[in-house]
Amino acid sequence: MDILIRRIILATDFSEASQGAIRYAKWISGALGAELSVLHVFEPSGWMVPSPYYYTPGFEEWVNASIEKTRQKGRDALETLARSLGEGTPTLFVEGSPGKEIVRVAGEQDTDLLVVGTHGYSGWDYLTLGSIAQFVVRHAPCAVLTVKPDSRSERDGDDVSTRSA
Repeated sequence: MDILIRRIILATDFSEASQGAIRYAKWISGALGAELSVLHVFEPSGWMVPSPYYYTPGFEEWVNASIEKTRQKGRDALETLARSLGEGTPTLFVEGSPGKEIVRVAGEQDTDLLVVGTHGYSGWDYLTLGSIAQFVVRHAPCAVLTVKPDSRSERDGDDVSTRSA
């Protein structure tokens, strides 16, 4: 029998919304014996500053130091998460537009399943903030499991493996 899911990538932004996705990815990979990797996309464009500020002496160095400090925090958080999922869990740290990079990495890694959390935005927030998960679903080269925030499971301490359909 050919196993359909051999490689899983969990894409995370370390937010509360990604906690459910972490649980699902861990459970599915364990149940299927699939390789699980953890991906974080650092988006440096969020640090873009209007050009007049660059005329202030020392400002550019401050911005660059802040970006590097935040980048390192992302790498550290990724390593911590990977260790919590099991010794030797591979990590992928890339920079760029999150949706595009998740799709690109999934293709390069020959991924069978992407697991991503959603923030559950609707209305104005959805329109103004966009949806990385929606982009990934539309463009991914593989199956995508989106996991929306579930305040009930967070509150009650539910385990994915004990839920009934």
